[in-house]
Amino acid sequence: MGDYIGKKMIGVPIYISLRKKGLSPVIATVLLITLSIVLVGIVFMWMRGFVSEQVEKQGKPTDQVCQEVDFAVETTYDNVRKQVNLQIVNRGNVNIYGLDIKFIEEKDSSMKSFKFDARIGESSDVQLIPFVGEVKELILYPMILGSVKGKKVTKPVTCLSMGKSLKLE
Repeated sequence: MGDYIGKKMIGVPIYISLRKKGLSPVIATVLLITLSIVLVGIVFMWMRGFVSEQVEKQGKPTDQVCQEVDFAVETTYDNVRKQVNLQIVNRGNVNIYGLDIKFIEEKDSSMKSFKFDARIGESSDVQLIPFVGEVKELILYPMILGSVKGKKVTKPVTCLSMGKSLKLE
């Protein structure tokens, strides 16, 4: 028992080993730095969800550009194929990149994107796939193509404030 120092506390002997050593200060420092880097990475990824990329078009924020989007829609219904055909006429000052269309049924709704190019003053046709359920209404949201500020990347932006509703009954 030369390697242990014994003490009695409340009648129970406690032995402390003299052979065991703690972590060296270098290893402890490396572990603390590694833990700090991991925690900073986790906080960065978490905070990244709160900060959105700023998307611009023609040097203006897309919120402002969306106010310049104006389009007209003409619909035809093909009874044989059970398909809706849309003709989109761009009457605004911005090219329309596509549509996000919300299909509203009696108890459910779904959203689908349709890509096309309707330049200023031009029109484009969109053929909607046959409906699975009984769609009562369509809401058409125009999409524009913007560039991410500070990067050479383009990104589609949906103009939710400019949606148009079509009743199909």
